[in-house]
Amino acid sequence: MKKFFQVGTALKERTALIYTGAMCFYLFFQFLYKQETAPLSILLSLLLVSMAAAAMQIAAFSNLIIKKLSYGWRLVVFALPFGALLTGFAVTFHWFPTENPGAWITFGVIFLVIFAFCTAGFELYFRLSGRKYDDRLDWYRKNREKE
Repeated sequence: MKKFFQVGTALKERTALIYTGAMCFYLFFQFLYKQETAPLSILLSLLLVSMAAAAMQIAAFSNLIIKKLSYGWRLVVFALPFGALLTGFAVTFHWFPTENPGAWITFGVIFLVIFAFCTAGFELYFRLSGRKYDDRLDWYRKNREKE
């Protein structure tokens, strides 16, 4: 039961973060193209994608389902299905003119750039927080040796 609540909490937190990021991205382009309204179908699709992405992140990057897999393979396990999911949502909810090949290229490039940016951001965050904890552990060991 405890694990259920941990997963539920993580799912809600990640969904909220992803949805907020997606909305910021969407609103930026709404402003850029001088659009005054946002269709409800787009807002709903972004919420559904956010929930799916959160679930896929938990599945790919936690040890709940996949026990032993390198980080690189976890990225692949997340990116390929998520790219397919986004493609399905793009077609279903008409995010862009799907008959235009240039729109598909732009969609793919944007996906890869955002994925690379997020991956680099998480990598930097984990390295910095790892150093912080290593420093704290070193300080603890030094102070313990003095006692």
